Amino acid sequence: MSKNYDLIATVDIDIATPIVDDASFDNLLIMGPPPKGGLHTPAYVGVYRKLTEVEDAGFVSTGEDADPIGVAARVAFAQSPTPTQVYIAVQKLSAEAVASETVIKGTNAAIKQYVGVKENLTGCTIKFSEVSRKFSVELSGPMSGVKNTGFIDLLNAVTAQGYIVSTEDKKIESLADLKKLNMFKELAAMKAGDPDRSYVIDVSKEGASDVSYAVEVSYPSADTPAAFAFQEDPPLNTPEKELELPASTITRALGMNGWYVLCSAGIDSKYYEEIAAYIETQEKMFAYTELNCFPAPGAERAEGEDQVIPSVGTVYFRTIGCYGRESTSQALEDIPDANLYENVAFVAKWLNYSSGSETSAFKSLSSVYPSELTGTEMKLLAEKNLNYFITVGNKNITMNGKTIGGEWADVIRFRDWLKNDMQLRVVNLFVTRPKVPYTDSGIALVQNQMIASLKAGQDAGGIAETEFDEDGNEIPGFVTSVPLSASLSASEKASRRLTKCKFKARLAGAIHFAELKGSLTYEL
Repeated sequence: MSKNYDLIATVDIDIATPIVDDASFDNLLIMGPPPKGGLHTPAYVGVYRKLTEVEDAGFVSTGEDADPIGVAARVAFAQSPTPTQVYIAVQKLSAEAVASETVIKGTNAAIKQYVGVKENLTGCTIKFSEVSRKFSVELSGPMSGVKNTGFIDLLNAVTAQGYIVSTEDKKIESLADLKKLNMFKELAAMKAGDPDRSYVIDVSKEGASDVSYAVEVSYPSADTPAAFAFQEDPPLNTPEKELELPASTITRALGMNGWYVLCSAGIDSKYYEEIAAYIETQEKMFAYTELNCFPAPGAERAEGEDQVIPSVGTVYFRTIGCYGRESTSQALEDIPDANLYENVAFVAKWLNYSSGSETSAFKSLSSVYPSELTGTEMKLLAEKNLNYFITVGNKNITMNGKTIGGEWADVIRFRDWLKNDMQLRVVNLFVTRPKVPYTDSGIALVQNQMIASLKAGQDAGGIAETEFDEDGNEIPGFVTSVPLSASLSASEKASRRLTKCKFKARLAGAIHFAELKGSLTYEL
């Protein structure tokens, strides 16, 4: 039975749903090459909650054939407490690599069809290794007696596909071109027992890197057998395996929210500066393991030259360098595999503390071995704003805690957190209210959100609490100011843009060193 309430009053309720933020300042992202095995194709950007999920995606985490990302993930999940999730971004093959793979497939197919398969082949035997991309040609007589090898048919077939064949920096399009080469003249003059010859033939097309094929020619005699043994050697080059530049991978990773610090794994150090420069434009951070800042074992730097030269220039405030060798004289091959990813251990441990509550120094790491450094070496690393991991007393802890640009890493993280928090609060003010009037009361609502965010920063530990000086005067942790409505022009109000809202807050900071002095006396 109807209660007929609508005859007297109607009620419509709108749900003012706030924007839910998906930004995170607590998760790391490991970026590196795909699994070596090639049997799995993991997500190019994925989230993993434990190491077994990473291994199920095809990454090997232990042993001689371990994948960089696999080992890095093992190091991350070894920290205590264990990260709840780890993001992984896998480098794709470059466009040139994909094009080179097409060249290889097309050329190899033509080789199988034409080279060494004619019934009337004379003067030599030919073997081809598809794995090594290598021809082994054994002459049974002078080159003048070699007929119907199929090489010219091969040349015609691949050039018809638009491929470019070259050697000795000369393009080969016909038998006439081939006969002009020094290679052809050498082979034509070859006699039984002469030293074996080896040549490189490059095949390419527009948009692809050169694919190199090896040609080994022997003319054995009774006393001089062929020197070339037909075996599956590695190919001369592997353009089909070239990966995209790190910037391309980062761009793709930025499409997935939830991570804050990018950690490199298995990426050549020559790209670190490029990564640092890219990350500097984002509200993210980058951490890498520094292995080459000191002179190589046995080498010395010239007088006046810096004794520590980081892989990344000291102009980046969002990049963290972590020294990974156990000693400055340790050979690269002797570095424990986990230490290659000390950056991952550093970040995984650090991000387990909420932003503002922590310092990025004095953290114990699992799975990585500490460095044994002299006082001079530690001073040199600190001067270049590099972090290191040493034993203090009976505990292994990280030292320094700075970005390569000289700012404390935890301060950069807290600043990003505070900006995001304040921005979100103000946006939700506008979204959840029908209108924020351009009056003193409306401006006060905006100021209230600023204050709420700054108080949250105090609760987190990043902003100092209100304190007092020796005279009892209050030193606030933060102050805010906003304009009065009456002080704003009509055009400013018409624009509906509120400016001149300001705040100043004192960082709580962190104590990293304490100097204590005293004396022992018989009386005070």
